[in-house]
Amino acid sequence: MGRKVLRSLVVSGALVAGVGLVGVSAASAMIAPDPWASSGQSDRGGSVSSTDATVFKSVTVDGLRVRTGPGTDRAILGLVYEGEPVQVIATRYDWTGQRWDEVMLQRDSAGGLPGGYVGWVTEEYLY
Repeated sequence: MGRKVLRSLVVSGALVAGVGLVGVSAASAMIAPDPWASSGQSDRGGSVSSTDATVFKSVTVDGLRVRTGPGTDRAILGLVYEGEPVQVIATRYDWTGQRWDEVMLQRDSAGGLPGGYVGWVTEEYLY
């Protein structure tokens, strides 16, 4: 259900219940912000969380796809291979609930990406 529709229902319900404008403002303030709105992807759903900038992980598979954003529908930029270190910058969940990490490569990848490169990988294959 969209935020505007939900807010309309809250306002309508508050007026019917006789809560008044103060109650409507409080009820509207309780609607959680859409974390994708600032990225222009509010239709994708999911949540965003910052990650401690000192989190380093290693890739656990050969040929892990590095993508332009969180989700299998995003373009593939290149590949990283087992044992290659990455720094986790941020974490998001796509519309299916799959967790994705925005990572920075710590060295040149065997897949041709340079050290310092930033992209998205599924968190499932990082340790």
